Amino acid sequence: MNNQRRMYLRMITQSFWHRLSRVIIASLSIAVGAATLSGLGLVAYTVPAQMTKELRSYGANFVVLPDGSQGLSDEQLSAADAVVGAAALNRVPYQYANLLYNQQALTVMGTILDDALAVRPYWEIDGELPSGADEILIGENVAQLYRFQIGQKVGLTEPTKADGTAKQLTVSGILRTGGAEDDLVVMSLDTLKDFTGGLSEYSIIEYSVDGDGATLNSLVSEINDQDAGMEAEVVRRISQTETGIAHTLQTLIWIVSIIICLLTLISITATLNAVVSERAREIGLKKALGAVAKDVMSEFVGESILLGLIGGAVGVAAGIWIANFISTKAFAVQLDVNWWVVPITLIFSVIIALVGSLVPARRISRINPVDVLGGE
Repeated sequence: MNNQRRMYLRMITQSFWHRLSRVIIASLSIAVGAATLSGLGLVAYTVPAQMTKELRSYGANFVVLPDGSQGLSDEQLSAADAVVGAAALNRVPYQYANLLYNQQALTVMGTILDDALAVRPYWEIDGELPSGADEILIGENVAQLYRFQIGQKVGLTEPTKADGTAKQLTVSGILRTGGAEDDLVVMSLDTLKDFTGGLSEYSIIEYSVDGDGATLNSLVSEINDQDAGMEAEVVRRISQTETGIAHTLQTLIWIVSIIICLLTLISITATLNAVVSERAREIGLKKALGAVAKDVMSEFVGESILLGLIGGAVGVAAGIWIANFISTKAFAVQLDVNWWVVPITLIFSVIIALVGSLVPARRISRINPVDVLGGE
């Protein structure tokens, strides 16, 4: 049995050596297909996920609101956090109030400032983020209207109480967002509590959730079914944009991969057909000496498997390099190489080689030694 195996391997290697140009062409054809599959597969796996994380910079994609006139309590905040769980990349609550400056009403937003920047990374601040309880951010439009400047003291008063709280607060920075925040005064929740008497009634809770549309809709249903005085909504504009970009990119990549794979299959079939034509006399002589169609077929299949392994190994190495180049240069994201791509690509290459050998294999089984040795 060992002698037969050695002879079998020797026949295959000798066949490769004598038809080196054909072997190189076939191997390169398989390598192109393997590189396309592994490279674009890695891009399709890595880039959409990275782009989705990048799109988180557009703001929250999931919000929780009170379902009545009352705000959300700390207990409701904890309940919402428990539902969203580990899917939350970032979370921030907001509390709104109206305060007076020189008898002029100003809308104030209290929040956890570091968390707000995580959910809304598009905020631009001239100056610094408030670091103390007596510092605030002023929206750009408010700063222009009242001529507020960084470092200026601003006196604010709570208007709904006869002995309303009044405090002198320092402008630590000017907030520029291009959105509604430009018309607000922004401060920490602790600073706002000094005016509201320590009440924690959140107007809205924003979440940046790592998940597709189905995940977000499931969270909405779970929170709304609790009947806990709050309701959840998906920010459709952002979530649909994320899902649409990811699906479009993945679909395009897989269409291109399928086309390349079909072209690879055609190339392999044509190359192996040419090999069969060149080896017709050799195969006829083997049959005349007693080899049956099964023996010839097993030799041909062995050559196809070896071609697939060689082409697949070259292709997967090239595919990883291509994927890294595309990810870095085209999408500016770091490639996440998953090594499962290596065995999958090798299996794909062997399958392509075997499928491409089906038509030539049929020709081999039909070769008549009399015809080919007789010069026909």
